[in-house]
Amino acid sequence: MWIHFSKNSSNSYGGGLNEPFRYFGRLLSDRFQTESINFPYKEIEICLAFPSSKNDNEKRKEWFEKLPHYYRGKTMIRVTLPISSQEKNLADVMEVINKAFEIIINKKKKDDNYDAQKLKTTLANLEKELQETDLWKLNSKYENLLRQETIERNRLERITRQQANIEKKKLIYDLRLYNHLPNTDEKYFFPHNRQVCEMVFEELHKNKFRLPDYTHMLVVVSDTFENALYSTTKVYNWQGFGLAVFKDYTDFPTKTEIEKKRIIFDLVKQGLNDMAEIDKLDKKVLNEILDKVENNIK
Repeated sequence: MWIHFSKNSSNSYGGGLNEPFRYFGRLLSDRFQTESINFPYKEIEICLAFPSSKNDNEKRKEWFEKLPHYYRGKTMIRVTLPISSQEKNLADVMEVINKAFEIIINKKKKDDNYDAQKLKTTLANLEKELQETDLWKLNSKYENLLRQETIERNRLERITRQQANIEKKKLIYDLRLYNHLPNTDEKYFFPHNRQVCEMVFEELHKNKFRLPDYTHMLVVVSDTFENALYSTTKVYNWQGFGLAVFKDYTDFPTKTEIEKKRIIFDLVKQGLNDMAEIDKLDKKVLNEILDKVENNIK
């Protein structure tokens, strides 16, 4: 069961609860599983909708006035609640949760097998328990738990790739380098990452370098293999990930322009060879192309 929170305001949709309540969806899911409360759907979304602003169109204003809203699909439920402000404390969050599940219970179908009274009792007991809990420690616990689950899931995905033997038919459509180094922003390598990736991409494309079931070669850089692995969750079939580790990254801004380009090239080369190893790409052709690009970096 996936339970999650989203937010809807005048100009944005998405996100979730603020810390230390960020992982309350997973907390609820775990508690319901422990109590054997089994819903007939796989997903529950609780959407917090904020009041319309003066600049909102009439359609959103009318939509907000009609809240709360309940939607039930084949495998999911969404409850949208009107909220006046951001959640500030446990009481605010539990009020949202209780309202949402009150609506869910009121919309319960005859063949929905979960016990509504048990659900209410479970939520009441959980609230009492959380009132005596260090919520920041709980937040850290779930953050670490979800991180390890993500790393393990991505590790298993790499094993699946290694075991596969997919014919290489796809041509490359894009090559990018993503920075996931601690305490840096996404533009840490800019513009050198774009320049080097374009050079490598042009040669790969020109030589019709073949890929298995993806078209985008995405190199993820971090300070450790585990941190890079954490950031390679595949969402779309066109994504192919390679890992690169850059330990001494704090000195990067002090390098000369040519040194920066060579560092970026080495990271791209590291990531592409990781992909070649995992996905059984033609490493000989790949490195011949990379050698040619390296010779042109000036």
